[in-house]
Amino acid sequence: MTPAARLQAAADILDLLKNSRRPAEEILKDWGRNNRYAGSKDRRAIADKVYQATRARERLSFAMDNGSGRALVLGALHFLDGVTLEEIDALYTGEGYAPQKLSVAERKRLEAGVGEAPEWLESGLPAFVVERLKAVYGEGGWLKEAEALMLPRAPIDLRVNGDRTSLIEGLKMLGYKAEPTPFSAHGIRLPADPPPNVRALPAFRQGTIEIQDEGSQLAGFLAGAQPGMTIVDYCAGGGGKTLALLQAMSGANGEVSGRLIASDVEKTRLNNIKPRLNRAGLEADLRQLGPEGEGLEDLENQADLVLVDAPCSGSGVWRRRPETAHRLEETEVRRLHELQSAILARAAKLVKPGGMLAYATCSILPDENEETADRFEAAHPEFTPRPLIEALNNPHITPQGAEALGWLSQGGHRLRLSPETSNTDGFFVALYRKKA
Repeated sequence: MTPAARLQAAADILDLLKNSRRPAEEILKDWGRNNRYAGSKDRRAIADKVYQATRARERLSFAMDNGSGRALVLGALHFLDGVTLEEIDALYTGEGYAPQKLSVAERKRLEAGVGEAPEWLESGLPAFVVERLKAVYGEGGWLKEAEALMLPRAPIDLRVNGDRTSLIEGLKMLGYKAEPTPFSAHGIRLPADPPPNVRALPAFRQGTIEIQDEGSQLAGFLAGAQPGMTIVDYCAGGGGKTLALLQAMSGANGEVSGRLIASDVEKTRLNNIKPRLNRAGLEADLRQLGPEGEGLEDLENQADLVLVDAPCSGSGVWRRRPETAHRLEETEVRRLHELQSAILARAAKLVKPGGMLAYATCSILPDENEETADRFEAAHPEFTPRPLIEALNNPHITPQGAEALGWLSQGGHRLRLSPETSNTDGFFVALYRKKA
């Protein structure tokens, strides 16, 4: 494909993305399957331009006074890449598969520059999200947090079912730039560029490694799982934390002891856990819940630990899925807060006296994190805060990680992670213990 044809393809894909709720990754894969003439370098260049324009969508739409795929690509070329109008004219010829020539209006917008854009546009995030970031991180820190959340490509983190040292060496022998994650004792980090094909590795097919961000690993390990416990993964989703909990339930011989119940309202999600369990040679009791949480009545006041990884906006993973930032609306965040509060109250009934409860989200928004935790604590005095420092005395957390995470928690029972502060996805964890 010519450079001009790649730009036209990127614009077409951006239009598809704007009118869809599907992930950008899926749309890009579909485009590649339907356009076999595009080689790997073509697909890579097109994807890079799509993600670049998506991350800066708000700013580019403002600059071009237009949110179409064509406008976003033009804006990215000129305002982000520094391509001159003369160079753009050489690409936008309308010949063959090249984009049509610039219109008079487009040329004027490019010549005018970005202009006096509102401050929040620089972040690439919706205005209501910026206001919430300011409330959490202050005027001096919110923009750095926003940029780390939206601009860089995220690394690929792996969780190793066992010791990571030999696997790191093996990955290096295969040409991967693998390094240990600083906080999780079982994590390996690979750079995003070039994107590694992890699923093709024998270690993945054998269940030795799973793709899981270090923040997600920490949320599972900090919950407090130990061998011999009865544990409920209340919102199991795809099973990432289910597997981390099972790893924490393993003794020195690697054998899991205790009982883990993974539950979710979506049967499809539970079905997706099965092959992951099979690969790792692990077992869990999978239960589908009813719309009001029905299905775990036999476990009321029985669980040593309940982990509630609640449904959320997913704002903590926007560096991986920037397209979802522009789909989120403020009314949805408030709806999620209500849902999280209801789920947390139901899950709390399963915890036995003296047992533990952990609340987690992959969100950076206070509505879903601190506000939900505040509401739960006010309504459930039978649960007391469990200091994070207690959870950090943990073989699955490195000494370096224990020190850093202890500092981030400021001695409290809540922990907020972010790409800027911890180089992980955005996560929130709050820990509790039920009074005996």
